[in-house]
Amino acid sequence: MSVPAIAYKAGQLAWQNRPRISISSQVTSTILAVGAAAGVFLGVRAVVKNFKQGIRENQALTEGNPAAFATQLKMAFENDNYFGWGTDEEAVFAVLETIPTSSVMNKVQRAYRDLYGRNLAADLKEELSSEEFATALQIINSKP
Repeated sequence: MSVPAIAYKAGQLAWQNRPRISISSQVTSTILAVGAAAGVFLGVRAVVKNFKQGIRENQALTEGNPAAFATQLKMAFENDNYFGWGTDEEAVFAVLETIPTSSVMNKVQRAYRDLYGRNLAADLKEELSSEEFATALQIINSKP
């Protein structure tokens, strides 16, 4: 036999005689349990989120409710004006001025997050220019 054939045969024997790695049934059960728990967690979280969003949508129909203010702000962000898409800044300021107190403003922020899954302050900063955002913050911070 030639040298390469002997080396090949030795390599083949070494491969067949390698130590086998086996996963015990406990590890397999643990991995499956963790996967199932993660699936249940994500499923329950989605159901709770949809439930909260449904409640907020029903509350948005009541005038003066924080969810109604949140809906009005979102509608002002998604305004279609004559010259194209853009934010209706006057409507944003009008809604912010009609919010009576800082505690109601906090509820509006929570309702906005529940309805749209986004942060109201981040959307204000994104939709408004720097001067308009500063004006919006002044309106928000002037609440009793």
